[in-house]
Amino acid sequence: MVSPSRTVTIALLAVTVGLLTACQSEEAMTPHEARDQLVATIEETGTLLDVPGWERASAPTIQDCDGGNGVKYGYSYSSPPPDGDHVADANTVADHWKSLGMAVRIDASSDPVVYAEGGPVEGLSFGTGPGSYYIAGSSLCVPGNADDLVDEEYNG
Repeated sequence: MVSPSRTVTIALLAVTVGLLTACQSEEAMTPHEARDQLVATIEETGTLLDVPGWERASAPTIQDCDGGNGVKYGYSYSSPPPDGDHVADANTVADHWKSLGMAVRIDASSDPVVYAEGGPVEGLSFGTGPGSYYIAGSSLCVPGNADDLVDEEYNG
């Protein structure tokens, strides 16, 4: 029989290894991988809705992380709003983001807006109006230099 203190020690060790692995994988991600993960997550979310006309609002934008330690990308995707059930669409997005391990909340005080953070990105939002549907967010913060990435983007 395993003693209770040994069980606690084993459980703490397992949690510590899990946290270290998660931190290492995030730190090992390049800025380009973080950007691609953000774009893929946002565009995949758009495919879940029966909404034609999704378009990139602009190319992913390079940003310094809060505190200037590393870089992240911002990205947005939009479409004309459908005539369908906006609340149902908000719930579809919320359920999908929860399945990605994100903490999600819905503000349905007027046109529904879904907010999420964690999981494969830093944060996302999905809005249902007025005038357009949009999905926008920020990638994970990863090691890198925003000035170098801007130079690379514009100078090849």
